[in-house]
Amino acid sequence: MTPFSVRPSMETFTETHPSGVDVLKTAYEGGPDACEALARTWITEGIPVAFAECPAVYDSMRVWLAGKLSIHPKQIGLTGSARFGSSFVPSRADKPFGPRSDLDFFLVSEALFTAYRADFCSWRDDFRSGRVKAKNAIERGHWEDNAERVPKNIRRRFIDVKKIPARRRYRTAQRTLNLMYLLTEKLKVTLRSPSPRQASVRCYEDWGSVIKQMSMSLERSGRTYARARARGRRSERHSPPSCAPVEAQT
Repeated sequence: MTPFSVRPSMETFTETHPSGVDVLKTAYEGGPDACEALARTWITEGIPVAFAECPAVYDSMRVWLAGKLSIHPKQIGLTGSARFGSSFVPSRADKPFGPRSDLDFFLVSEALFTAYRADFCSWRDDFRSGRVKAKNAIERGHWEDNAERVPKNIRRRFIDVKKIPARRRYRTAQRTLNLMYLLTEKLKVTLRSPSPRQASVRCYEDWGSVIKQMSMSLERSGRTYARARARGRRSERHSPPSCAPVEAQT
């Protein structure tokens, strides 16, 4: 009988809710296989730290949102700092999740992905033809960036709903963004739950797309973290000696 094998980089990775730094270190040292394992088991499953005080609230919230979106609660997850208690974005890895931190949801639904993609394409056509106009130069800059960037994400089988303006013409996106607002308001009056400033949602076409994109993001973040650590060590080695005066011994 052959036992189940465990990757060497994962043998000591035993925390249910690891720190962002531990995730980045494991992602870098373990490579693609470790990143897939992290995405498959740690990031997309289990009770997020944000709802550790009362996990039933997390379940109730997912059931409510799933009913509004006509999907199964298991098709809804939470990532970001709310998942582990700290972010695995290298620049924010030491920043802990707080009661007012944002919530980053992800959905897994081919039907919703198709609907959001249709809304985005309609908006992009309207924007480029002048049928809809930005409120100011700042918004126009964001819209121009979204019009170029989002199609690349769609080819990877995911879309960030906030990249679609919450206007009546783009009905599925508008409804989802309104639900995100209602969700945060409901949490504010729910005991033993976080009170986030806002909530965002990313929709994937299928689970394969979820694991692939999350794994790629972890690989990039792991490399960025390793380079930053290496620069820090080089800086320490080349720092000048202290010029502070030495106290005379008595």
